[in-house]
Amino acid sequence: MLFRDLPDGSWLAVSQPMHALVSGQMLRAWGAKGFALPEPFEEVATACAQHDVAWMGWEAAPTFDAATGRPTQFRAVGAKDHAPMWAEGVRRAIASWGPWVGLLVSRHGSRIYASYQDRHRVSEADSAAAETYQREQVALRARLMAALGVTEAQMETAAALVAVTDALSLAACGGIETLGWSGMAPLAGGDEVPLRLEEGDGVMTVAPWPFAVPEVALNWTARRFAPGTRWDSLEAMRAGLADAPVERISARLVPG
Repeated sequence: MLFRDLPDGSWLAVSQPMHALVSGQMLRAWGAKGFALPEPFEEVATACAQHDVAWMGWEAAPTFDAATGRPTQFRAVGAKDHAPMWAEGVRRAIASWGPWVGLLVSRHGSRIYASYQDRHRVSEADSAAAETYQREQVALRARLMAALGVTEAQMETAAALVAVTDALSLAACGGIETLGWSGMAPLAGGDEVPLRLEEGDGVMTVAPWPFAVPEVALNWTARRFAPGTRWDSLEAMRAGLADAPVERISARLVPG
């Protein structure tokens, strides 16, 4: 779960799978000249839209952060808890959408653990869980790639598209504290370029523009809470989440 604090003091709660759907919306508009194209398209688009399948069970019964009085923000969940979730998410992805999607969900989890090692190694248990995931998933991906006839380069290009749309979606939905640099986009020639997402005047700008269309419309849902909303127990928090109205959020992406 991620949060967006609004100027009036209210705040929005967005589930991880919902933010992932926004990644999928972005990927389906992808394809400006010079940028790497999603191949195979449907599998990469599905992987973007479902890359947080691992969080579905947690979102149905989120843990409680007593310090904030809110659900635990996704970045504060340790690897000892979510590395097994990721492994289960990979299994679900393979069973539900096939080996290509499972391959990319697996690789996305490994990119996260490689990029945020310090965050996940806050305890011996977190360290062990992260290392177990990495070791087991390397072996699993080797089997999937062999079965699919996929090269390492093909997988990495597709995985980079999952990663950059994930970063852009986190920025758009409010999962990072500041907008700005929002990930590395793969280019057709094999290099990467940093993208910047910034907000102003009711629209979000992206530069350089990686999309095949002049404007991208994004839609997602969130739960809105009044200023000062916090809970004092796990039970009260879960009840409050269940009772909260669901609000549709829209945003526009335009070239920066």
